Amino acid sequence: MYSTTVSIHLHIPPRRQLITPAERRVLEMVAAGLTNHQIAQALGVTANTVSLHRSKLMRKLAIRSPAELRRFAQGYVRTKSGTPAGA
Repeated sequence: MYSTTVSIHLHIPPRRQLITPAERRVLEMVAAGLTNHQIAQALGVTANTVSLHRSKLMRKLAIRSPAELRRFAQGYVRTKSGTPAGA
């Protein structure tokens, strides 16, 4: 009998790495507590565009609620800036 072992190594990036630059900007503003309208004004886009970015972020990160997105965003911004998440 023949036995063949095939090893396949796939590099699947963490969900955080799938965030686009536009989504990252929206996420940072969500962390600051800004509304979709305020974010839209700051970025020069429509509130619908901001809503779309938020929806995509929630889907990519498997987040179920706006409150959960904000908590994630606050931790993401602290981690990105080098501040410990518990600080």
